[in-house]
Amino acid sequence: MKFDFRFDPDAAFLTIQPEKKGWLSGFRKQVRPDLSKLPREEMDTALALSRLRQLDPANALHSVESDMVVIRHPLVARLDVRAATSLGLPPLLHNVTFRARLVGTVGSSDFRIEWWWERAGRRVVLPLTGAFLGPPSNVVRIPEPIYLAIAEAEKLGKSGTLTDHWLALGRFRRLFDGDSGEDRASLEGFLRDVSVVTCGSVGIGFDPEDDTKFFPLPFADHQRSADGAVATTSALLHGRELDEFKTAALRRGAQPAFRVANGKFLIVDRSAVPVIDTIAAYAGKDVEGRRAFIADAGRIVAEAIEMDLKREGRLTALMSPQARTERIEEEIARAWIETEEWVSRVVGVGKWQVTAIDTIQGSGTRWLQEGIDTELGERLAAIPDEELADVIERLRHALQIGLLSIEHDVGEIPATAEVIEALSRRLADILRRQQPEEAGTSLDAYLPITHDNFWEVDFKAAVRSRTGDFDNTTPTLVRSALQNHQLASLNWQVRAWQAGIPGILNADEQGLGKTLQTLSFITWLREGMTDGSIPKKPFLIVAPTSLLLNWEAEIERHLERGCLGKPVRLYGEYLGAYKKPGGGQDLREGEARLDIEAIANVEGGCAVVITTYQTLANYAISLMDLDCSLVVFDEIQFLKNPVTMRAKASKAVRADFRIGLTGTPIENATKDLWALIDQLFPGALGALAQFRRVFDTPTEASMGALHSALFKGQNDYPPLALRRLKTDAAPHLPTKVRILHPREMPRAQMLRYDEVRAKGGGILALLQHMRRVSLHPGLLEGETTKEFNLSSARVSAAVDILRHIQSKNERALVFVENRDVQTWFAEVVRIEFGLERVMIINGDTTIDARKDITDRFQQHLVDDRGFDVLILGPRAAGTGLTLTAANHVIHLSRWWNPAVEEQCNDRTHRIGQTKPVTIHIPLAVHPGLGRGSFDCLLQSLMKRKRSLADRILWPGDVTEGETKMLYDAVLAAETSSDSKSINVDEVLEGRSDLQFEKLSDNSIRLKPARGGASIIVSSDVTVPMPTSGENGDAAVITLSEESRVPSGLIVPHSKLKTATLWPEYILPE
Repeated sequence: MKFDFRFDPDAAFLTIQPEKKGWLSGFRKQVRPDLSKLPREEMDTALALSRLRQLDPANALHSVESDMVVIRHPLVARLDVRAATSLGLPPLLHNVTFRARLVGTVGSSDFRIEWWWERAGRRVVLPLTGAFLGPPSNVVRIPEPIYLAIAEAEKLGKSGTLTDHWLALGRFRRLFDGDSGEDRASLEGFLRDVSVVTCGSVGIGFDPEDDTKFFPLPFADHQRSADGAVATTSALLHGRELDEFKTAALRRGAQPAFRVANGKFLIVDRSAVPVIDTIAAYAGKDVEGRRAFIADAGRIVAEAIEMDLKREGRLTALMSPQARTERIEEEIARAWIETEEWVSRVVGVGKWQVTAIDTIQGSGTRWLQEGIDTELGERLAAIPDEELADVIERLRHALQIGLLSIEHDVGEIPATAEVIEALSRRLADILRRQQPEEAGTSLDAYLPITHDNFWEVDFKAAVRSRTGDFDNTTPTLVRSALQNHQLASLNWQVRAWQAGIPGILNADEQGLGKTLQTLSFITWLREGMTDGSIPKKPFLIVAPTSLLLNWEAEIERHLERGCLGKPVRLYGEYLGAYKKPGGGQDLREGEARLDIEAIANVEGGCAVVITTYQTLANYAISLMDLDCSLVVFDEIQFLKNPVTMRAKASKAVRADFRIGLTGTPIENATKDLWALIDQLFPGALGALAQFRRVFDTPTEASMGALHSALFKGQNDYPPLALRRLKTDAAPHLPTKVRILHPREMPRAQMLRYDEVRAKGGGILALLQHMRRVSLHPGLLEGETTKEFNLSSARVSAAVDILRHIQSKNERALVFVENRDVQTWFAEVVRIEFGLERVMIINGDTTIDARKDITDRFQQHLVDDRGFDVLILGPRAAGTGLTLTAANHVIHLSRWWNPAVEEQCNDRTHRIGQTKPVTIHIPLAVHPGLGRGSFDCLLQSLMKRKRSLADRILWPGDVTEGETKMLYDAVLAAETSSDSKSINVDEVLEGRSDLQFEKLSDNSIRLKPARGGASIIVSSDVTVPMPTSGENGDAAVITLSEESRVPSGLIVPHSKLKTATLWPEYILPE
C-alpha cells in the first residue's frame, strides 16, 4: 500500500494512493481500501498504525479514517523509522546538522537560545514546517529531540522570569543527554556543559543535629517505596548540592527547577510538587507540629497528593470509585518515598492494646547480639544516643564503598553488617522508649505499629480457646457446594479459631477457591452471632484495589442473597459517608476522622467492611478502634515488607482472629514468610533478626523444618498454615501440562546473541540483555515486517502455537513483559488470525478497563465465539483475574521468579476450568551452543526452584549465587556435540509420571501419565503422525536435519538439527 503525502503547519496528511488503472483493471473486482480492515498482505501498514495507537492512545495527535491518516507534528517527530517508512513519510534528517547556543543573560529580557542549520560546516537556510525540513523536492523529517528543542527555544523567547529560563534551559539540555550523534545535533558553550537531573519522587531527610527538623529529599522517578524503605544514599543529591536544594525548597517550596551547583540543575516533575510543598510547609512549624508530621507524614502527604489530583482534573466524576482509588494509590506510589531515616523514627506504641507489653524491660544492652566481643560492645555503647543515626549511615556508606571501618570519638568502629545491626537495634530501642517532650503531644497515637519483633520478640500473641459448635458441614448460608478440600479448609479454620490461635495463613495454590473457603468461615461466624453463641462484631476485609469488586461478586455468587447484608465500602469516595463533620483524614492530635461507631453498628454490628491496604494506612488511627471479629488480608504478600506504613497499620488492626490469603507464601525471600506470619500470629516465628540468621540462606533441611513447623499441627493444635497444590487438593480439576517448544535461533538472532555475549559486562546488565535478545534481536536496518516476525525463535514458535490453538477452536493467554512487544504482537496476532481486536492488560490498564476486558473474554463461556487471544503483563495480570475461558497459556517472555509464572498459569488453571490446560514455553536455542543457550539455562534454574517449591517452602527469587552461576554458565557455554542419541529406555526408566508410545524405531509419542497434551519426538526422515488421543499432540520435535513432517501439519514443529537438547528441554512436564 502506498500513500500520497502532504503537510501543513498543523499536521501531515497521508492518503491511500488509488490503484493505477491498466488494460486489465476492467476485468478485476475493484476493492475499496479500508485502513480499519487491513488484510495480511498489508502487515507493514497495520503495524505502523498500531505504533501510532501505542504512542497516542488517546488519539489526541492522530486520526485514522478508511483511506487517510492524519498525524500531528509532535507525533511525526516521535515515530520510528520503520513505522514512518511504512506510512510513506519522508526520511529522517541527514546531511544537515542542528546547532544551538545561548544568547543574553539568564533572567534578562534578551535571553534566548539561538539555533540554526549547517551543512558541511556552513550555515544554510532551510524552510521548516512543524516536523518537516527542506524544500518540497527534498523534504526530510526531524527527530523528536530536535523538534522539542526548537519548541523549547521558541517558548523561551516568550517568557521572562528567572525560573522560566532555568526550567526551559534544563528541559532543552536534557533532550540531548546520551545523544549518540545520529540526530545530527551539536550544542555550543554553556549549553554543552550544563547538567540536568530529574526528581520524580520525594522522601523525608533529617537534620543530623536535630531529628525534629526535616526537609524534602529528592529521588529519581524510578525509585519507589512499594517494596520497602529506601536508603537516603539513593537520593539524587548529596553534600553541597543537597544543601542548595534544601535551602531553596524550605524557603520557597516546590519550584519547576533548582540550581544545585554550577551548571547543574534539578528539574522537578509535576507529580513531586505536592510532596515537596507539604514537607516544606510542615518543616516550618513548631517542634510539636513537626513531631506530629513525622509520625503521620504518610497520611498527610497522601491527602495532599489526592487534593492535587482533584485540582489538576485527574480525578473526575466519570471515574468509578475503584478507578479513583487506584489512580490515587498509583500517584502516591509514584511520588512518595518512605526513606529509612523516616521509617526508623516512626516507631512506638500505638493504641492497639492486646497485652501489657510496656512492662517488659530490657537489660540495657539487649541490642548486642552474639558474636560481638565485650571490648567492641563497650565501644558501641559509648556512642551518644543523638549520634547513632549518623554513625549507622556512615557505616552503611563505608560498607558500600569497601571501607573496613570508620573513625569516631569512641575509637575505630568496624564497618560490618553485625555492627550495623547492633546499632540499629539500639536506635530502635531508644526511639521506642522516647516520649514527647510536652504533655498533649500525642505522638504515639499516630504510629501505625505497636511492637515490631525485629530484634527480639517484644510481643507474642496469646493463645486463648474459644467456644463454638461445628458439625463439619457447609453452613446453611453458603449456596455453593463446597468441594472436599474446601470443606477441609473450613474445618481447619474453625478448629484454629476454637483453639484460640490468633491467626492463620491460607497459602493454597492459586485457583483452589481461597475466597470461597474464607466466606464459608465468615458465614459460620455470622450464624454463631445470630444464635448468640459468638459476640456480634464486624468483619474487615483488606484487599488490593483490583480485587475490591471481586469480593462483592464472590459474596453474590456463593452465598444466600443478602445473608451478610450490604458490604460497607470503606475506600475512595465511599469514605465520605463515614467521615465525621469537617471531613479530612485523621487529625494530628490523634482524634479519629472516621465515625467508627457508625461503621461498627451497620447490619446490627455484623457488617462486612471492605477496604484497601492504602486506606488502612491512611486511616490507621481510626481503624485501630474498630473491634472486629475477623480481619482478612487478601493477597497478604502486600505486607511482606514489615517496615512499610501499610504493614505497620495492618498490625494495629484489632481483631479476634486474623486470616491471610496468598498463593505465594514466599514470593521473593524467606523473610517474606516471617513478615506474613508475624502479622497473623506475632512472635510465632521468633524475632526477625534470629529468623534471618537461620533461614536467609535456605537449605533443603532448614526449609523442610520450617515447612513442618507451619504446615503440621503441634501439640494437638491445628497447623498455623495450609498449603495444598491442585494436583492433591483438586484431582478432579483438568490436567495442566507444560510443553517446551525449543526453536533454533534464526541467523539474525544468533548473530545478535553472539555479539551481546562477546561484549560481556556486569552480571545483571548482561543477563537482562541476554533475556531481551532471546525474546527478539531487535530492529535491524533493511528488515521487512515479515523478516522481523521471523527473526525471533520465540515469536515464530508462539505464532505456530496460536495457529494450532485456532485449529482446535480454543483460546489462549499470552504473557509478555515488554510493553512495545505487547502492542506489536497484539497487532500481528489480530491480522494473522483475522480477529476483530486483541486486548491487552498491563500496568496501564485501569481497574474499570481490566474488568471490562476480563468480562468480555469470559463471555466465551456463555457464548462461545471460538478462537481468541488475550495478551497480559505478568506482574499486572498475574493475580486477581479469573480467565477460565482460555485453556492455553503462552509465556512469550520468561519471568525470573517461577512463583510469578505459576500465578500467571493459575489465571486459567483453577476451579471453573473444564478443559485440560496446556502451558507453552517457547525456548530460543542457539544453534551452536544448544543447552548452553540462555533460555535453556534459565529453564533449568526455574525447573529446579519450582520442584523445590512444590515439595517444601522455597524462595522464588533468583539469589545472588544463582545469578552468578547463570552468568558464568552463559559466558562459559561451548559449542555442543552432535553425537548425542535418543536413549528412550534409559531416560524413561522409572518415570511413572510419563507414558510413551513407540511410533517407529526413531519416533515416540510422550504424554504425562495423568493425561493432557502429548508431544512427538522423532529423528525419522518422515515423521509418522498417527491420530492421537482426545487432547491431541501439542508439539512435534524433530532431532535431525533430514526429518520432515507431513504437509499441511498444523501442530507446532520444532526443527532441531541434533539431539543435544534431549531429554531435559524436550520432555513434557
